[in-house]
Amino acid sequence: MTVYAFEQAIKTLVEMVQIDNFGDVQTIDAILAEVMAFNDPSAIRPLMRLIEDTAQHDETIFSIIHSIESFDDEVYISEILKELPYLVHKSPRWASILFMRILNSDSTRECITEKVYFATPEIKAAVLVLIEKINEKNAKFLEKTVTIIVAAKSS
Repeated sequence: MTVYAFEQAIKTLVEMVQIDNFGDVQTIDAILAEVMAFNDPSAIRPLMRLIEDTAQHDETIFSIIHSIESFDDEVYISEILKELPYLVHKSPRWASILFMRILNSDSTRECITEKVYFATPEIKAAVLVLIEKINEKNAKFLEKTVTIIVAAKSS
């Protein structure tokens, strides 16, 4: 499988989403499977850019999330942190859902805590915004977010 084929698969997915706002779940899942067959972590960021609060069907967004979660935590977390400020602004609902999923996994939560410590101020600010919203909605996340808050507030 070539780089060109990989790029074409991502382009096809982006175009399909733009055409019908995630309306054709089966076709989107099939194209997403083509993208993921390359097992290339460079797909994470373009996939994250597709996440949209106004998508017609939540299951298509969950398919994207499951796809990006399939990568090793180190790679997955590094890539999503780069897109987090954009995602928080564009799709705050899904950014919160994605972050809650991270918080619910001990290994992934530990990984993000380490990476947030060394993140840019913009990424740290996005993390703090998300954590604040999540903790306001559900206090059960408080104990899971303390170490990440400390990491995000470090300079």
